[in-house]
Amino acid sequence: MRIWVVSREYAGIAEAGGVKNVSCSLSESLVKLGHEVIVFMPCYACTDFSRLETCTEDSDGGLEVNSDGRTFKICCRNGTLGGVKFVFFENAIFGEKQAVYTYTKSEEKINPCHCHGMGHADSPLINSVFQKSVVAYWKKSGSAPDIIHCQDATAALVPTFMEDLCKRSPDAADFYRNTKCVVTIHNAGPGYHHDFASLDDAARFTGLPEDVLRSGLSATGRTVEPFLLASSTSCITTVSPEYAREIELGSTDTAGLSEGFRNRGVKILGITNGIDVSRYSPQDKTCSLLPFEYNPEKKDFEGKLLCRKDFLEKYAGPECASSSIFNDIEQYGHLDREKGEEIYIAYHGRVVSQKGISVLAKAADILLGEKLPVRFIFIGQGQSDLEKELMQLSLKHEGKSIYFRGYDRSLSRMCIAVSDFAVFPSFFEPCGLEDMIAQIFGTIPVAHATGGLCKIIDDETGFLYKNNTPEELAATLYSLVKIKYCAGGNIFNNMISFAASYVRKNFSWLHVAENSYIPLYESLIGSGGKKQK
Repeated sequence: MRIWVVSREYAGIAEAGGVKNVSCSLSESLVKLGHEVIVFMPCYACTDFSRLETCTEDSDGGLEVNSDGRTFKICCRNGTLGGVKFVFFENAIFGEKQAVYTYTKSEEKINPCHCHGMGHADSPLINSVFQKSVVAYWKKSGSAPDIIHCQDATAALVPTFMEDLCKRSPDAADFYRNTKCVVTIHNAGPGYHHDFASLDDAARFTGLPEDVLRSGLSATGRTVEPFLLASSTSCITTVSPEYAREIELGSTDTAGLSEGFRNRGVKILGITNGIDVSRYSPQDKTCSLLPFEYNPEKKDFEGKLLCRKDFLEKYAGPECASSSIFNDIEQYGHLDREKGEEIYIAYHGRVVSQKGISVLAKAADILLGEKLPVRFIFIGQGQSDLEKELMQLSLKHEGKSIYFRGYDRSLSRMCIAVSDFAVFPSFFEPCGLEDMIAQIFGTIPVAHATGGLCKIIDDETGFLYKNNTPEELAATLYSLVKIKYCAGGNIFNNMISFAASYVRKNFSWLHVAENSYIPLYESLIGSGGKKQK
């Protein structure tokens, strides 16, 4: 098959959120399975071309697309990496952006209105020009795609633009006549829809007919939703079966998207994201970025304990608070040296309301007040009020709690790897990657039973709890700490070994691509679809 993957981000090239991992890993897996993949991306100021094996400017002339009453000339740059082909679209509206979706500190210095962390003011224009460029690429492509796979809301209008173009251009209609589209929802929560504020705005940026845009009106009748527009022409998927069920039932906050799908009778297919186990494997420290190697599947934990000792000595003690070993990391609190069989509980991820940070902080405060042999490790950044809550917790419980404000990949992995349990109290979670990383590192996940976190098999590969309150989380952790402390350090070794093996066998990206996405693509293109080996 010939597959086009449309994404605003890609791991190692232009990164922002979890979409980068899916775009990269799925594309690479499809290539390994013998299919042709072209990834389409904008070219930002932050785009890193250094990893590409080839990178050339297209000498055949560019493209022209219209949006917001203007004509944009798009230059194309071609590249390859690991068998995946890339087409980068170059224009000033992309190239002046120093991050994929939000303004950076340096951009704020240039223009105080562009506050650090705020979404780009011209994002509707960026998204429209990018997606129109993908559809217009038919003029430069020698062969039509069998599948166009659009990653999240910033790519969800491609099928609608394609259908509109085919109505107006017989040549385009002939080119795309056998092409089928898949749109994957990575997060249906508020703030992730990239919707248009009004019909007028949608018409201005997209140029689509009013009757088409009205079919994408949200439940409020005001905003125009790219996901709803896509649902009339595409297969809609999301990143786990449980999250698909929650969206369809309206049992998770989707800011009205669930109601829109339900009114249109849209069915959503859930396919759980995979993970590249080899990129985290603690058996190889060049991949894991950990200082020592170990193998949870074989119940070899000596290296894990050495990692913990190294972590406590180099990064978590009171003398490390002023250390600059990790750039842009601020340390609050510290961990005392081990006095006995301390049990370590970690959280790594975004510090935002969705992740249940306040629930976790209050639960940790309850446990730490019980004088248990427990230590908490937090690392991440996000909302200032929640960051402050973790700061105050760690300063209140000096010696037993530490918070690293910021992000560093190796330190983040270390925090999870040295711990006994990793906690995920998300109020909603489309898929979740960190729980799988924890299992690979031999750390038991404890999670709120929601969305993609339900891939954890309760009492087999980790533990799930139902009511997301500080009291229930504290009670769950209390019982696990007591079991581990009273029964001895080996009590969970069989679970740890099974969980690490389970993730490798069932959630490798090659397995997900071969057993879920390829059958989906083939079912869409039918017997008339082209297969390429």
